[in-house]
Amino acid sequence: MDTAALHRLFGALSARRGGESTAIELPGADLAAAHLPCADLQGANLAGSRLDGAKLPGANLAGARLDTASLVNADLTGADLRWADLSGALLGGALLTAADLRGAKLPRSFSSASSLAGARVDSAACARSGLDEEAILALASAGASFDDIASFASPLREALVSADAGPASAERSRRTAPPDSRRLGAAPDPRRLEAAPDSQRLGAAPSSQRMSAPPESKRLGAAPDSQRLGAAPSSQRMSAPPESQRLTGSPDARRPGAAAGASRRAAVAAGSRPAPDAPLLARSLEVRLALAGGALLLALAAAVALAKVPPPGLLWAAQAGGALGAALLTFALPPFGAERGAARALGARLVLAALAATLVHGLDPSRLAVFRLRATLSSGDPAHRAAAVRLLARSGHRSFDGLDLSGLDLSRADLTQVSFRNARLVGADLSGAALIESTFEGAELSAANLRGADLSGTDAEQARGWELAECDPATELPGEGTCLLGHPVRGPQPAEDATARSTHEDALPAGPL
Repeated sequence: MDTAALHRLFGALSARRGGESTAIELPGADLAAAHLPCADLQGANLAGSRLDGAKLPGANLAGARLDTASLVNADLTGADLRWADLSGALLGGALLTAADLRGAKLPRSFSSASSLAGARVDSAACARSGLDEEAILALASAGASFDDIASFASPLREALVSADAGPASAERSRRTAPPDSRRLGAAPDPRRLEAAPDSQRLGAAPSSQRMSAPPESKRLGAAPDSQRLGAAPSSQRMSAPPESQRLTGSPDARRPGAAAGASRRAAVAAGSRPAPDAPLLARSLEVRLALAGGALLLALAAAVALAKVPPPGLLWAAQAGGALGAALLTFALPPFGAERGAARALGARLVLAALAATLVHGLDPSRLAVFRLRATLSSGDPAHRAAAVRLLARSGHRSFDGLDLSGLDLSRADLTQVSFRNARLVGADLSGAALIESTFEGAELSAANLRGADLSGTDAEQARGWELAECDPATELPGEGTCLLGHPVRGPQPAEDATARSTHEDALPAGPL
């Protein structure tokens, strides 16, 4: 075991317990058999570390880097490993009972762990790890439970259900059959359906007789009917009621007047409710416009998300194109106000589209790229990382705690009221930068270029390597600090130091030293 690494780890854990956001960077450390129950190791970098036989029950390892780490026979019972990177890790004999592995990146040899009983896994972890159906079923057979079985494909979902790989609540719901299903599966229902009185009445002879020989057909085929049809018109009118005459279309002298009255009543009713005008835009055209707006929004979002540092032109295009896409997307809503006229309906649609475009145009696209810019800060070339810092600060991001910004060109950047706690700024170019009221507690400023920078109101004097930074007379130092021989010093400048400084900066002294 590396005792120096263990002491560093204990110091970081103690600082975290005190409320500090201390970064834990111990890649490749030898921490075998370390006793760390319930330790706060969130976001720790333990890539390639040796943790064989370590005791980590209940530890918080959310978002930790454990890729290629050795965790053979480690105790991780009840540990929080959400979104942790375990790719390539060795887990032979590890205890992962009731561990939370949702969203984690798992190795292919994950099922070799000693115990996975009650370990929580979800589809995000399987997708991030690239696990196939065989590996997922191996996890289920090892005792892992899946919170979102419904998100898997049908064959795999059925296999997981049959393997009882769901959470405890789902298992209880499966064990307890609802009363409705028992009633549906009971025997009395089909017996009642087979022996219902309605079916008996439908199958009875009198009904069939009535259907096959209705009285109307018999009356139409009877001789008295034909005799009545051949009789005089007056007898027809007396024997047949007016309703039957109108229904059968008999030639009645009163029917044209009734029809004319009905047509007049229909015309009056139609006049009271005028038919709506035809819409100026066909519904199919509105749907195509909405689809075009949605496709434009998706394309712009993908362009901003894939760019490591979105250039100003792309941000402008995202702002203008987003407003246009939002306006077109409003045409997906159903038409409204058509009863007041086609022109008014189209006007209402255009007003709604203009309102949506105004709201979207007011958004700052750089704020939407914050997550992508944070990823660029953790990995990328120095130019991209410096541009990401500038863009994040411009969009209102004020915390760069614990980040490694060594060697970045941040000259003339506006970093007012920005927190650099525990950040590394070794060799960073901060010349001419506005750092007013920024925080440098625990930061490393060795060899940082502070020429012309404004550090008024900061606590830069408390930073590590403050005396090794570079300054000039144009540098605004905090407090009563002064710049002596190109480096900042604390407190007022003595007279002899001022003489030496003027001599050093203006001209070399004459004669031998």
